[in-house]
Amino acid sequence: MAKFTLSAFADEASKDINEQIVALKENGIDHIELRGINGKNIADFTVEEAKSLKTLLDTNGIKVSSIGSPYGKIEITDDFAPHFEAFKNTVEVAKILETDYIRIFSFYFRNGEDYNEYKDEVIRRVGEMARYAKSQGITCCHENEKNIYGDVPQRCREVIDAIGEDIGCIFDPANFIECGVEVLPAYGLLEDRITYFHVKDARHADKQITPAGKGDANFVELLKLAAQHQVPYFLTLEPHLKVFEGLEALEASNDTINKLSDSKAFHYSSSKESFKAACDAIKEVLAQVTPIKLGIVGYGNMGSGHMNNFLKGRFKEVVITAIADIKPERLEAAKKDLPGVAVFNTATELFDSGLCDSVLIATPHYFHPPLSIEALNKGLNVISEKPAGVYTKQVKEMNAVAEKSDKVFTMMFNQRTNPAYQKMREIVKSGEYGEIKRVNWIITDWYRTQYYYNSGGWRATWAGEGGGVLLNQCPHNLDLWQWICGMPSKIRATCHIGKWHDIEVEDDVTIYAEYPNGATGVFITSTGDAPGTNRLEITMDKGKLVYCEGKLILDKLACSTSEHIKTATSGFTKPDCERIEIPLPEGSGEQHVGIINAFAAHVLRGEPMYADGTEGINGLTISNAAHLSSWLGKDIELPFDDDLFYEELQKRVATSKIKTNVNEGVASDMDNSFAK
Repeated sequence: MAKFTLSAFADEASKDINEQIVALKENGIDHIELRGINGKNIADFTVEEAKSLKTLLDTNGIKVSSIGSPYGKIEITDDFAPHFEAFKNTVEVAKILETDYIRIFSFYFRNGEDYNEYKDEVIRRVGEMARYAKSQGITCCHENEKNIYGDVPQRCREVIDAIGEDIGCIFDPANFIECGVEVLPAYGLLEDRITYFHVKDARHADKQITPAGKGDANFVELLKLAAQHQVPYFLTLEPHLKVFEGLEALEASNDTINKLSDSKAFHYSSSKESFKAACDAIKEVLAQVTPIKLGIVGYGNMGSGHMNNFLKGRFKEVVITAIADIKPERLEAAKKDLPGVAVFNTATELFDSGLCDSVLIATPHYFHPPLSIEALNKGLNVISEKPAGVYTKQVKEMNAVAEKSDKVFTMMFNQRTNPAYQKMREIVKSGEYGEIKRVNWIITDWYRTQYYYNSGGWRATWAGEGGGVLLNQCPHNLDLWQWICGMPSKIRATCHIGKWHDIEVEDDVTIYAEYPNGATGVFITSTGDAPGTNRLEITMDKGKLVYCEGKLILDKLACSTSEHIKTATSGFTKPDCERIEIPLPEGSGEQHVGIINAFAAHVLRGEPMYADGTEGINGLTISNAAHLSSWLGKDIELPFDDDLFYEELQKRVATSKIKTNVNEGVASDMDNSFAK
């Protein structure tokens, strides 16, 4: 299956490069085809300007898919020499921007010139650019365009065949439609030479440009055909849905501008809105083209919960194709939930079935690393339920495999989708309010009953689960703690075993942490408090953040405490403080659905995920350190001795008891299984 990565001509959202970057990020795109930057064409950039642009793009995590140059957009009778000299400079710009491609054209025929008479001159000029660029490690890609030699697929084929492997091919469906060409036959003629696609659609009847899938390009079928190739393709959005600054310089006539100005079919109030419409349209197309084929390993509470979300239509680009579980009754339940789904008695059988390209590991904790390793080694993308594992030694082995693999690996850290925690991280990481001084998190609304603990024989045992509240409920919070505030350097903890429940693992914990900069933290959690509390407080040098009961409050100081303590002329004055309630959208984010949809978008198009799977070791490190501190009754420096933790864990596993009071009930809805 092909991998599609979205890119865009972001100058259609704004001429300002900073606003272009914002538009890309808002639409989940991290590649750009550069054309207009702050009102200047990329072909006019100097090497020094390119270096500055590269720094800006790197800072914002944006990569360059291609240079959208205008080379080859001069009359075939114009002097080629100065055009070629300028092209050489753009090749240097492309190298600085670390892209593999430069878009080129095959010269205008607008004055009645005979195509056959100038065919050799077209091939000479295009070939000279292509061969020079190739000698510099850059591939020129020819785009079909109205009024140039390569306006129809037959002449595009002539050019690329004559030049050979030194040139690539850009396929633009709307441009073919503007020339009266049917798109799918054109694709068939050029299929084996296509390097990447430009994404815009059009109607044959009036040549009106439309969002992808709204015209006559047969975008779904087109990309289904392309998806059969085991190669990566950029899908570069070129919306042309609204007149934007610089459009007149790109067109051979005013036809496109006039159609956009007169259009009533697709009317947008702003360039930003039209850009988003183009992004949304291609994502809708892709959802029909290449859905992820997902297998679920483990059909208990979480596995069936994910199936429930799928049946409610919450997954945008995912189909569940297989289920594995060691318990026959759960497989029968899966077949009832989704008639026709393939079921397997073991994870290995599912991995080897060929029915999935991705798997979700929803088993007891000890199996997360070995099953993730097996799946990655067999060429499958992996989502692992939290926690990453039970002990860091095991997770390090998993991470080593993931880092060597070319497959996608993510962790089900669904709380990272919560807008409140995202905003807290943004504020802390900005540095605007100075370094963290203190963190306090009381997270005791993980209330669980004995019935819950009896829902599985493996639950709340050292041998089956490897821990209690820290390993089952709090991986979310421990992950958020380090995600927002960074990793501590020392841990001291007290973990109470079975304080509120008949279990052999901890259900009430207090952790004290120290950070490299001298900051401290306290983390308190329990599954025995009702009503519980969820209050996260982060004190910084110039302010304090508090998130509690759905409200995020920022106390913004007029000056830093470190400065005020030294310079105040009174013993009791405090820095002036402004209290701000930061507005948050309703709800707690997309949670599990958001993680899975982002995973699918990353597999299919390289869009950002919420968490790389290898990050799962961070929260587990805090959890393991807390257990080790409680077991040994001393401070634990991070990083700690992985082997020592494993030895201490095995002592408890050796005395672990199998529960006899088990009820095998499975929750049908896990939406309320997380602290909000």
